[in-house]
Amino acid sequence: MEDKLFYSIGEVAKEFDLNYSTLRYWEEEFAMLKPQRNKRGVRLYRKEDVELIRQIVYLTREKKMTISGAKQAIRGEKYKDADYTEVIDTLMHAKRFLTELKSNLKE
Repeated sequence: MEDKLFYSIGEVAKEFDLNYSTLRYWEEEFAMLKPQRNKRGVRLYRKEDVELIRQIVYLTREKKMTISGAKQAIRGEKYKDADYTEVIDTLMHAKRFLTELKSNLKE
């Protein structure tokens, strides 16, 4: 994900292969996930928000935790280290590359 101050909900959803509704739901469930909004009410995710979403994705997808379990883990900051973030980034990029490759092969 390119480095900038704010990311749209579309950019964040695409980066983590999530639905917009999932991100909106997580805002309700995770008190610390509060993207800013512009005058029109459009969500603007900061880098910190994106990192929190990365943790939630890791905990719910990779560690198969429930939302409740992910909340507890984040509150306890068990998984707040850079090691898994780097691995997740690499895997996400590889997944995008392979998906593009697959779609190009079908053409």
